[in-house]
Amino acid sequence: MEDLRQIIKNIRLIVLDVDGVLTDGSLFYSKDGEHIKRFNVRDGQGIKLAQAYKIEIAIISARECEIVKNRFNELGVKHIYQHCYDKAKKIKEIVSELNISLNEAAYIGDDILDVPVLEIVGLPVCPNDAHPSAQLKSKIITQTKGGIGCVRELIDLILEEQGKITL
Repeated sequence: MEDLRQIIKNIRLIVLDVDGVLTDGSLFYSKDGEHIKRFNVRDGQGIKLAQAYKIEIAIISARECEIVKNRFNELGVKHIYQHCYDKAKKIKEIVSELNISLNEAAYIGDDILDVPVLEIVGLPVCPNDAHPSAQLKSKIITQTKGGIGCVRELIDLILEEQGKITL
């Protein structure tokens, strides 16, 4: 447990998957084929809180959706990568750009496509309704489900362990 606490204390980057993490994994389409997504406001508030404490946030998604770009631009997220199937390669590029190590990165993902990233970051995390393959690779499984505040739960845990907030 002490090793996990030290890992959490060193986190400088939180990378988020979208579908199944920031959303509940449901896909909604209008009759015109437009994508519609529902985001949890507490996750957004958590992102702003992490940014206020100088923790970088990045979004990596295999899907591409204008709504994702709009939502995370609104939250001031600078690193938004969509239509990205090699998430491990992308996170290596991000940490290199930020001049930090993979050990200083947390990643929260929920499915098989996320496993290669969960295997290389310092703090691999998944929501409690994640695919078993993601759960096996995660050091933390949140109490909350994807789209229901699991990102806020992770951010609160990191900020509290780093002594930046008290819950």
